[in-house]
Amino acid sequence: MRFEQLRYLEAALRTGSFRQAARELGVSQPTITSQVQRLEEDLGLVLVRRGAQGVRPTDAAERILPHAMAAIRIEDLLRQEASVIDGLRAGTVRLATVSTGSMLVLPDVVRRMHTEHPNIRFEVTEGGTYDVREGLTSGQYDMGLLIRLNEPDEIDEDDQLHYTDLVSGRLVLCVPDAHPLASAETFDVNDLSGEPLITYKKGSILRAAFDRMLKGVDARFVYLTDGAETVQRMVRAGVGISIANTLATSTVSGNGVTLIPIREPWAKTTLSVAVRSGELRGPIVQLILREIREIVHEKTRDPFTGQKNMQSELSDPGTALQFSK
Repeated sequence: MRFEQLRYLEAALRTGSFRQAARELGVSQPTITSQVQRLEEDLGLVLVRRGAQGVRPTDAAERILPHAMAAIRIEDLLRQEASVIDGLRAGTVRLATVSTGSMLVLPDVVRRMHTEHPNIRFEVTEGGTYDVREGLTSGQYDMGLLIRLNEPDEIDEDDQLHYTDLVSGRLVLCVPDAHPLASAETFDVNDLSGEPLITYKKGSILRAAFDRMLKGVDARFVYLTDGAETVQRMVRAGVGISIANTLATSTVSGNGVTLIPIREPWAKTTLSVAVRSGELRGPIVQLILREIREIVHEKTRDPFTGQKNMQSELSDPGTALQFSK
């Protein structure tokens, strides 16, 4: 049994396809298929079911997969430690992020890392907060950037992840300029009853927040999307009403869109970086975490110089963004 075989098995079961797993790992499909078969022979177990719906795990695979993931992480740590001994010449970090993290944090982090360690490779997957959390807790990713609400909810009920808060914003209601609510400083949730609403697909914390706010209201959803910028375009076109996070660069009042603060205590949002709790972190992950903290600290507004930074670039009049130190 070899580490590569475990990687092939994990990729095939995660993607549901030997072909897609081969494409992801940069090997041929016959290589994936034959190595998984050899792993099955070595263990004396049937690990995959092949059918019209693709590759599916057997009960045996479900039981051993967590151990396979742990072995894969150990191999990654071994390679990273060896790389450190050799001057951190190479390595890979698997990172999952919400789109806000891609916009606010990763450009500077990746630039700095590639300047100092040009052979470090980032494998980045974008998704919703719940997708990021699930992949991180399962071991699919080494670290993640996700959005959290001000009050604890299901993403904070366990201690599987350790969070470091980076920057905070707020949820706002987005209405077309021509809508009667556009002239209001606040709103009652019942004002949204029967209104055409634009919402987000499952996996987004914005979808969970919108559903929470609309509980007990006759909600009429007319458009579902996974893009914050798409939401703004739909609102601007007069399609309906939605919510947005002020941390997103697309959340800007004007040009056909009016933002109304959602004044519920839970509506404060925080972009956090997360890693698994109680697990040895590789040197690359530790280095990236340090770079992220330094970048956020540098971008914090200097009250004496008024130097332009991330906060001043994203703030909308009347919407306060705060950086966590």
